[in-house]
Amino acid sequence: MINNNPFNTFYAPTIATNANTAQEIKKYTEAVARRQKMGLEGDGAGDTCFAARLKQAEELKASGESCGATDSVAIILKRMGEPTAGEPVTMEVIHKGVRVQVTKDAMFGNTITIGGSSNPDWIQVSTSVGNVKIDLNDLDSLMKCLDMFSPEDINAILRKITEVRQSRDALQEIDNVKNTPVEQAEKKEDEEEEA
Repeated sequence: MINNNPFNTFYAPTIATNANTAQEIKKYTEAVARRQKMGLEGDGAGDTCFAARLKQAEELKASGESCGATDSVAIILKRMGEPTAGEPVTMEVIHKGVRVQVTKDAMFGNTITIGGSSNPDWIQVSTSVGNVKIDLNDLDSLMKCLDMFSPEDINAILRKITEVRQSRDALQEIDNVKNTPVEQAEKKEDEEEEA
């Protein structure tokens, strides 16, 4: 039995490093051979075992694609099913303690919602993977999730936040100028002239 498992299924006890990669592969091949002798199909290992991760890495390398983190938005979108008209596909992911909701919709495209506070102030940013909904009152969540996006998307997100803040600051300054004593005095004079 492997690790007291009566089904001879191999589960890597630790994440393989360069020091024990050969040992992990040897144990895995022995477990597969035992299962074949017993007449069992497959390797019996789950998607999280060392061999499955190694196989996924080799398939990715053979496909010619490359990616950064395995939890990037682009990879999450690839793993999701295709939406049909009127039935979007949604997946929620917890990334560094932040709730990220990814929605594929046939009509509206992809929407990625990051975080959310009790008093949300949402803005939307158009990126290469879809529209990203960001709560301006919860920018800490966004900062934790920036590694899920490409550098171009990060630039677009930060640029949009800067534009929104600058425009809101300008509007606030206009409101402040309107409420100054000089402006109020001019208004009063205009009202008196009209009367």
